[in-house]
Amino acid sequence: MSTQQVRITASPDQADILLAELGEIGFDIFEDSDTGLIAYCQTDLFDLAVFKDLISRYQFLGPIQYEIQEIEKQNWNAVWETNYDPIRISDLVFIRANFHPSEPGYQMEIVINPKMSFGTGHHETTFQMSQALFDLDLAGKSVLDAGTGTGILAFVAKKLGASFVRGFDIDEWSVENSIENASLNACDDVEFDKGTILDESARMYDVLLANINRNILLDEMGEYADRIVSGGDLLLSGFYTEDIPMLIERAEALGLKYVSQSEKNRWACLRFKKI
Repeated sequence: MSTQQVRITASPDQADILLAELGEIGFDIFEDSDTGLIAYCQTDLFDLAVFKDLISRYQFLGPIQYEIQEIEKQNWNAVWETNYDPIRISDLVFIRANFHPSEPGYQMEIVINPKMSFGTGHHETTFQMSQALFDLDLAGKSVLDAGTGTGILAFVAKKLGASFVRGFDIDEWSVENSIENASLNACDDVEFDKGTILDESARMYDVLLANINRNILLDEMGEYADRIVSGGDLLLSGFYTEDIPMLIERAEALGLKYVSQSEKNRWACLRFKKI
């Protein structure tokens, strides 16, 4: 399986908009660059005509240039080793690849070899979700990670004392990657499967995590609510601060009470509690 790498030259505001829009047409991995954005999409999901149409819709904000390159699956590790730096989330979590040395001074260390999966901790949403987990009492709790990516949030939850953790993703490669990362973090008992929330059983969870995108969150919120025990928590991210009102409105209509929020570079994270 190959991947299309698209290097986009655009203003910071355009790059933010395009990141959100590209997530709606199959792109699932993003990197910041000095000139804009680097985005990745599996070749079998990449539609050049749809991509060009999206770019043309935002040309009125300023010029946008792009270069498209096909990257073979086996070359991905070399790409990440060139660009991947450790992440430090306050003094809470140190996230590194296995080719980086450990670093003292953190409550927790997570080893992630991301390959072709989203969720390394570099992005503001994964950063905030990881941080938010430290505000919950997870000891002995059950946790479902919707759209698990690399599995990082599942591992943080497990290391914070969760007794049962399960993650799923629509991308088979993400599931494979998460299972590999589980071994690196002594989290082999964390379950990972391919699918969506609709494929999940009716099992109830104390905590549900969903770091996806606004439209999917709005569409699947009812499914999330149905799988959270009374008094349980829902953490959401993958959207901008301007999307907060509509997400709160949708959640509260389903019996989920707004608790708190955080923001980082216009990206937001919300916490709700099931009434």
